[in-house]
Amino acid sequence: MATFSPSPAPRRTLRSKISTVSPPPPRRTRNATGARVASRFATPVQLHGHSDHESVLPAMDVDDGSVFNERQNLRETGESFYAHSDQISASFYASLPVELKRVLKNADFFRDPYTGDIDTLTGFALVASVQTCFVWQHAQALKGTPTCYIFSCPPQPYQSQPPFHALIPHNTLREPGLILLSLDGTIRFWDSIGIGLAGGDHYTTTQLGINSDESVTNLLRSDAQTYIASTTAGNLFRLTLTASGGKHHLISHAFARPSQTLSLSRLLPSIFSSGSTPTIPYSHSKNVSAIALGPKTGTGGREIWAIVDTRLQRWLLSSEGWEQLLLDGDVSGTLTAAARKFFGARVDADDQKIDLELLDLAVDGSAGLVMLISYAAVEDVMSMVLDGKSLRRVYALAYLSVHDSTFQVDNMRSVPYQSSLSNSAAPMHPRIKLTLDGAVASVQFGDTIAFCSREVDYRGRLELKSATDRTLGVGAQDDGPILVLTASTMMKVTLDLGAILAYEIGNGDAKLVKSAMTQAILFSGLPDNPLQFSLPPDLDEESLMRGAEQLSQAVLESDPDIIHKNHDLGAQLTERKERLGWLIRYINDNAVLAKISQHCRQKLATDAEKLFACYQLWVRHNDLLATNPTHSILNDAVHTFMQGINEGHHEDVIRAFFRFRVADIGRLISKIGAAATQAAGLSRRNIIEFLPEANRIVLTALNSAFDYRDYNLQVYGIELPMIQPWSSKPAVIDVVLGLFDTTTKAIEAASSTHAAKDESEPSTQLPDLATVLFACIQERLDWLGSSVARSEPGAQRDREELNKKFDMLRPEVFETLRRNGYANTAFSLAEKYRDFTGLASLCHKDTVYPPESNPNTLRIQAYIERFKEEFTTELYRWYIQHGELRCMFAQDDSHSLYIDKYFSEHPNNSVSWINDLGKGRFAAVSTTLLKEAGHSHNLETKHFMLSVGKLAHLAQLHESNTPAPDNSILDGFHDDLDFVSVHEALLQEFKSVPEAARGRQTLDSQIDTILKATATGLREKPALRNIFKELVRGLLQGRALCIEDAVDVLTLKDNNSSVEDFATALHLLARVQSLPEARVASAFRTVWRRIYIHDDWDTIRKTANVSDAELNARFRSTALYNTLCAVVTRDYQPIGYETSPDEALITPSVTEITSRWPGFTQEQVEALVQDYNLECDRLGELDLNDVVHRVRELAVNDVEWKSDV
Repeated sequence: MATFSPSPAPRRTLRSKISTVSPPPPRRTRNATGARVASRFATPVQLHGHSDHESVLPAMDVDDGSVFNERQNLRETGESFYAHSDQISASFYASLPVELKRVLKNADFFRDPYTGDIDTLTGFALVASVQTCFVWQHAQALKGTPTCYIFSCPPQPYQSQPPFHALIPHNTLREPGLILLSLDGTIRFWDSIGIGLAGGDHYTTTQLGINSDESVTNLLRSDAQTYIASTTAGNLFRLTLTASGGKHHLISHAFARPSQTLSLSRLLPSIFSSGSTPTIPYSHSKNVSAIALGPKTGTGGREIWAIVDTRLQRWLLSSEGWEQLLLDGDVSGTLTAAARKFFGARVDADDQKIDLELLDLAVDGSAGLVMLISYAAVEDVMSMVLDGKSLRRVYALAYLSVHDSTFQVDNMRSVPYQSSLSNSAAPMHPRIKLTLDGAVASVQFGDTIAFCSREVDYRGRLELKSATDRTLGVGAQDDGPILVLTASTMMKVTLDLGAILAYEIGNGDAKLVKSAMTQAILFSGLPDNPLQFSLPPDLDEESLMRGAEQLSQAVLESDPDIIHKNHDLGAQLTERKERLGWLIRYINDNAVLAKISQHCRQKLATDAEKLFACYQLWVRHNDLLATNPTHSILNDAVHTFMQGINEGHHEDVIRAFFRFRVADIGRLISKIGAAATQAAGLSRRNIIEFLPEANRIVLTALNSAFDYRDYNLQVYGIELPMIQPWSSKPAVIDVVLGLFDTTTKAIEAASSTHAAKDESEPSTQLPDLATVLFACIQERLDWLGSSVARSEPGAQRDREELNKKFDMLRPEVFETLRRNGYANTAFSLAEKYRDFTGLASLCHKDTVYPPESNPNTLRIQAYIERFKEEFTTELYRWYIQHGELRCMFAQDDSHSLYIDKYFSEHPNNSVSWINDLGKGRFAAVSTTLLKEAGHSHNLETKHFMLSVGKLAHLAQLHESNTPAPDNSILDGFHDDLDFVSVHEALLQEFKSVPEAARGRQTLDSQIDTILKATATGLREKPALRNIFKELVRGLLQGRALCIEDAVDVLTLKDNNSSVEDFATALHLLARVQSLPEARVASAFRTVWRRIYIHDDWDTIRKTANVSDAELNARFRSTALYNTLCAVVTRDYQPIGYETSPDEALITPSVTEITSRWPGFTQEQVEALVQDYNLECDRLGELDLNDVVHRVRELAVNDVEWKSDV
């Protein structure tokens, strides 16, 4: 079904500009459905001296009654409706004659043109082909098989088009006569169609008298004796029925202007105004595309209106037999301006592109005109996408009035029809007819009858379904229904003027959409329905979406106009499902899905999935009811919900919910958990008895919705994620999570009494609950992460919070499933949601090492091959975090590339060196281990790294067989190993102290013992004592100290037997590079300060009765001498490496202290400053400047002497 192209382009009968170089070839200028039908206003022409009630021919009295009256008296009950809305209803009226059916059944309307008409005055209908004309009394078909009268049509040179036709009304006792007029002007006249029963050979033939290059375009009945014909040359002819010698004859003449004086020709037109009368060359007169009857005059004449190209002509048709042209004016400019005024941007601003065409005309009342026009539509990109080519023609009705010979357009109405070259219906020239006193105009196209209201912007239409069907005629009258003749049947169309006038402009288009869709749902499935229900071609998107949503909502709420009342709820839900299925199928068949926004599509899909979910839920509940349960969780939840919205008054509340509140299924689900808990509390029974039904309700509803959505994504054109999906509202997620937790606790409590796995509900529902829970959460995460949700306040925060909760929840759910025997489900969920962290953890819940003993070894291999780096990244991270490097490096060599890539993307030098070592990358190993050893806080690890790193460096030198261009790496290993040796020496010294004590000691006791034995000088320095204790604790626990800490340990202990440790402290500080210069300088001063105050200089400097040799011996026994001996031989001496006593008096500042110990409180900092001041005070009291000079001189001399020796 094509929405915007209901039928092919009409046969073009008029163009605004026609070349004047040469005349156009003869052509048909009106539709293939035949001539204009006789007007209901027609009455016999009266001669002078006769009363208005006397006919010119006594035998030709006209029955003023309508055959509709009989049909209107029939009861509506049992009527076969094809379409029904508030404004229009269409139903079966009568069948076609058997003879005609047989012909039309195999007709090709493109190759074999047909024309037809329904004459409401005579009660007869007519269908004509090029060769044959069929006439029958359509009212007779109501009671049985109608009599069909068959006639042969006048021959034509090319046999291209059927003839024009008109029925001649007689009185009720006689059949009407028949006129057939061919395109070349040949007239066949039958006084009575009764002759058609005998073959119809008795007829009278005359000629209209037109030129060879001229063709007939219209034939119209003015009254019982007068008929009007038009031609392509702009000529109008009067055909008059006369009686002579007891026989009836047709005579014709062209319209001529009256003489200035009363002449005999006015009295005897049949003699002096014959068809041979020369035509008057009216200016601009060319093709006459339409003629229409105007009102009667006071003298018994009648006005005739004609469309001649882009001009309108008004003629006076005198009862005396002459004609007068009253008005002739071009209306193309007026119509173009009016179209732009009323339709705006839908009309092209370029006059050359509008291609205006005047198609048909009708007279509304005494002065108003209704004209059917068409013009080229503005190109629509969307329409080109849908139809494959641009729309060609759009149609409109112009309501004109005449003021002082000037035409004025009072209003315009868009006709709900468009045509293009791609249309599949047989072409025809569209025609209009007025009904209901002109309040409604019907427009006949080849496959559609359109209806437009004069007073309001109402537009309706009836469209034929089959491509082999077509409209053949429309019969209309003022106060009765309209008859529509098609190639398959006759329909009666009833218009409700009250409903039409009540049409709402604001919401009217949406109601039209809803009406069309409703009728498609209700009537499209009827096997004999000739109609289909497409959407108006110029429909705006907003109305389309509102109408679709309104209809979908009506189905959800069981609108009685759409859903039949049915006590069988299952059948009723099925019908509603089918209705919504019809709705989306209708939208797709009409190719308007692209016009519907994503929000509207999802609304329609959501309505359908809710209905499907409720259907499945009712099926489950219906099965439960068959078992006569003592209690129902669904019943409790529904009653609670319905009471909460004041809908608890229904006799059957459950069915009322499923009939009217399907849209609230999400709110119902959120009450299931509370209903189960309440039921257990009120009945004092274990909740495990109520969980199976509660879980079934939630699982059935949500799984059904998810399944329906997944299956119909393409049907609805859904672009995920869903917009504010009902199935993942926080309340829904909470109830699913609550049921999962409650079910877990219930089954684990029950399983504690028996070891066997429970294979019944609710245990078996646990995997499904986990699956639905993850689906709900992921759906909401997708929505919150969408571009639409980002504009909503708080969406980003909600997404981050939910994502964190989901990350924490997944491992718990996986473990719960595994623990309860559903490991496969846990693996499946982790795979589906690509939770590779969860997969790595699940794969190592049993035996981890050796890998071949792990029951998930094959699964791990499969995941590596399937997910590659995505899985190996989390797998190796799990190995590293859980200290299972042996498993990591025990993998096949085929996985080594994944390990390399992991370390390249996630550097981890503390582990990656093992991979490098295994692959012989010794340079990388040595560099890495040297760097990592500097950051290691574990002494053994540090020692191991340095040892292996040094060996790797040596191996690299040996492998390359070349000397190292830079010894910095090897020197670095030597320095760090020396630092490790310092640790080991300190440990050996400290550990030897507790060993001398008896019994087993705690760590704190050991530290106290060490403190008392090795740091006696810290008794009056509590802050330094506490620092020393913590550093000793770290050493005993295997921690590696930083250089500043090691320096403090080396210099704070007594060093009575290890004065060389002061020099070691200086050496350590000399090579440090990672500390700020201020802290290094402060550390140097602190070391020298402690060197200076280490010895009892007051005793040493007592020289009474002491020889110089003995004094020098005292000097050589000091820490200062031993340190200077070690210092003066060093080539590299950074600033502060040798510090004078005066410089050593400078203590660390508060900034330096807080920089080194950032966690210290203000009190701790002040206590440490006080201890440093004590050291400073002691040094100041000694005044060692002269002594230092002598001791240094001794040290230099002794070192030089030893070097010479």
